[in-house]
Amino acid sequence: MGNDQSQLKGLEISKKAIQVTDYWSLYSGEIPTESAVTYISIFQGETLVTGQFWANQNPLERAIKNLKIYRHPNILKYIASWNKGSLKMLATERCRPLATCLNITSDVQICLGLRNVLCALIFLIEQANVRHLSISISSIYVTEDGAWRLAGFEHLWRNSDFSLNLLEKSEPYRYSKAIDPDELKNKGQCVEQYSFAVMCEEILHNKTDSNIPAVEDFKSYCTTHLKHNNVAMRPKLSAILLHPLFNHDFILIHSFLTELPLKSSQAKQEFFTGLADRLRTFDPETVAEQMGSLLLSRIVLLDTTAQLCVTPFILRPKGDDLALGLFAPKIFSSYIIPKIKQVFCVQDAQIRLTILEYFPDYVDFFSKEDLKEDILPQLLLGIKDTNDVLVAKTLLCLADLVPILGSAVVIGGNRSKIFADGRPQGVPDQSLPWSGVRSITPVIGSGEFLSGSPIPGGGSALGIITGDTSASFSSIIQGGPEYNFMPQRLSPDGEDTDTNSDVEVEVDEWSDWDNDGNEHTVSHHINEEHRTESVKTVSDAAVSIAGNKSNTPQPINVQNDRSSTALKDTLPPKQKTDDNIDSLDIKSQTFKKLESNTAEEIDFFKDMEPVIQKANVLLIGDEDPDELSPLNDMPNVGKHVEAMKDQEAPLVDVDTSRFQIKIDDLEANGEDGWDNEESEW
Repeated sequence: MGNDQSQLKGLEISKKAIQVTDYWSLYSGEIPTESAVTYISIFQGETLVTGQFWANQNPLERAIKNLKIYRHPNILKYIASWNKGSLKMLATERCRPLATCLNITSDVQICLGLRNVLCALIFLIEQANVRHLSISISSIYVTEDGAWRLAGFEHLWRNSDFSLNLLEKSEPYRYSKAIDPDELKNKGQCVEQYSFAVMCEEILHNKTDSNIPAVEDFKSYCTTHLKHNNVAMRPKLSAILLHPLFNHDFILIHSFLTELPLKSSQAKQEFFTGLADRLRTFDPETVAEQMGSLLLSRIVLLDTTAQLCVTPFILRPKGDDLALGLFAPKIFSSYIIPKIKQVFCVQDAQIRLTILEYFPDYVDFFSKEDLKEDILPQLLLGIKDTNDVLVAKTLLCLADLVPILGSAVVIGGNRSKIFADGRPQGVPDQSLPWSGVRSITPVIGSGEFLSGSPIPGGGSALGIITGDTSASFSSIIQGGPEYNFMPQRLSPDGEDTDTNSDVEVEVDEWSDWDNDGNEHTVSHHINEEHRTESVKTVSDAAVSIAGNKSNTPQPINVQNDRSSTALKDTLPPKQKTDDNIDSLDIKSQTFKKLESNTAEEIDFFKDMEPVIQKANVLLIGDEDPDELSPLNDMPNVGKHVEAMKDQEAPLVDVDTSRFQIKIDDLEANGEDGWDNEESEW
């Protein structure tokens, strides 16, 4: 048949044998490939075997010949064979002897295994017309997924080669307990039924109905029918499949999935429609272990009905009681994820689209190594396909890998920061909406024009004037009902009511409420007689100055603030009227300071806090308001001040006779000295 060793380049064989018989030794082997590693089993036997029966042929060579010819899903799969010196080598699917794992095999696996062996015998004897003379536990191997495979093909003979002489010569080399005592008398008829019954009894000897349904009846069936003394009464192997032991619902589902290529389209549709509900009645781990490969097989994934009724429940793990998945996360990770990793290597567009549909549901169950080494290369291969739908779904799955592996692993490392974070700084916390709010009011002029003096309630004048409410809202959240709002101050007399006027820009804050109150009282009485003539003049002048030089404060306000502070510090509240009235005249104070500082230009802006109030009304006399216009040009203020000093006209003409009040009279009468004014007010 030729040397097939070329098919197994790079084969690595373990040094420790799994099984040693009279004919061969069994080893594990691995074949590394570009995509994955293929695990196989290696049967290694001597070319020459002692024994009269094997004088003209080697048992391993005969097994290789029969495995090449007779192929069935339940027969050990042949891969390759070759000669290595004096050794004969056979490579098959990865397997191990049933005798080494029978004690750890579940009851369901036993039922499925016996059925697999029975189906393989039916194929050989009733369809292929051959005889298998070595049916026993030693002839059965178990694959990695727990499926049983029939071997022992060194004792497989065609009907044309079978004879009583052959039967007699092979007897010493077969399992003695499985030999029918009357096989020569019965001319070798139905020896397979007898051997199968013996094997079933040995496997099921410690099983009861509580473990496997109808197992006691099957034991009796084997003794009574399969081992009947009259070979004519022994049933065919195909009739054994009708026993209830092999017609359990779990067995029927498994067998249908195994024989799916032989079923009609209508039968497939009816089967897949109610499959999910039937699987829920069994142990999930058993279902995943025994049917995981079948449920994710190519023929199931390509079936239209299965894609709607079965696949969503297989590829979606069960997250909670409301989830519709069949398998819990632990079972899903142990049995389903390895199968999905194998399916990813299948280069079929429809299969790939099916597993990509549910990729976000199971991607977290892969290890980072599996995602990086196995899944990611397959996805990167998918984006190169000409199928636009496949490319689109693949790109979506790559996006799901970015949070797990990082963008550098998924798309490469040649990246740079292109997009900046344009969010406002101090984004507020969702739990405290106003905790991070910032003012967007621009600073007007420089910091010297703005006052940082505190106001009652913990706020600032700047915050109130400019509309910055961050501190206010923070106080509301933290203080709750204890927070007291500042009552709005009344507009001063003579203030321009136009809200768009630039006068408001220069208003900062009130430095002292007490001073302002006292100053308001005194100034109001001083200027009562001349209110009608002077208010309009001064107001117009103030608006004109503010409009022309919005960033130039008036020196009058500086002296006003100093005068009010000095008045409060030097006199008790009831003795403020004893001072000379000239000390309250702002214009006189300004000229005195100018006379003492003629050597250098005076800084009119130092310590200045702009104030608008209705009390400080100056009586200019008959002077025309236009004479104040030189003040609008602040660089030339020195020249204008010198010109004003040379004028001999009195600066202020105030009638002070009405303020001549004697303190002794006030104390004697117990009055505050203002009783004469009440009627005038």
